[in-house]
Amino acid sequence: MSNNNGVTFEMSSIDTALLISGQPYQRPVREGRLRELTRDWDSGLLDPLVVSYRDGSFYLVDGQHRVIIQRRMYGGDFNAPCKLYHGLTYKAEAELCWKLDKAREQLSAAQSANALIEAGSDPEIMEIHRLLLANGFQWALGKRTPGDYEVTVVQAVISAYRLLGSAAFDRMLYLMDSAWKGAPSSLRAGFLSGMALFLKTYETELVNRTAIKRLTNIDPDEVVRRGKTDFSTNRAALRYARVLRQKYNSQPGGRKLPYRFKE
Repeated sequence: MSNNNGVTFEMSSIDTALLISGQPYQRPVREGRLRELTRDWDSGLLDPLVVSYRDGSFYLVDGQHRVIIQRRMYGGDFNAPCKLYHGLTYKAEAELCWKLDKAREQLSAAQSANALIEAGSDPEIMEIHRLLLANGFQWALGKRTPGDYEVTVVQAVISAYRLLGSAAFDRMLYLMDSAWKGAPSSLRAGFLSGMALFLKTYETELVNRTAIKRLTNIDPDEVVRRGKTDFSTNRAALRYARVLRQKYNSQPGGRKLPYRFKE
């Protein structure tokens, strides 16, 4: 069968020894997931593997966990039924993988964003990724503990981008880089949400040079501690934005920012 993009597929059978897996767009193989699938294993319910023949090699797009389990069961490689695609590019493979996992609701926010970056098919995600890289940050998707300049959160970043727009989001990253040099505590979800709200509220009143000077003297660890212990509102962005404003105004000299947050 074929579609308008010149991509064809056929039902086939393939020796799993020929398969290449572990592409960046794929979810990592996890032993916990393997144990779960093995416990509920029913070979009669298995879908064919999804394989892409590209540049002379066979890439396993969907079915990594199933192949590993059956290799263990059979003591090695085996012939497996598959839906074999011809004509897919790497990016098209990534998009297909994302669509298949999304349809099964198996993707976390980080895994979804990672697949979309590899596919290059989502303009919003690609613009966020571009701006992060342009300002020296890495979107370390799937990593639990960030290092310097590593942004591990997803929804807070997307929400900040949507609140500010591309230009102001770029400005926020510039201010954060200049003030806190990629400190991990400044890249937590609550902090990022608060910084976005702070900048959105006082965008026209902040001059970069003055803002950087004041923000540099603010300890992001202290902002995080105070943001966590403020129980006056359930809005994390508002809690952190309040702390940022208070600490900003506590710096000597210059004009103070009036309270303008909407409760």
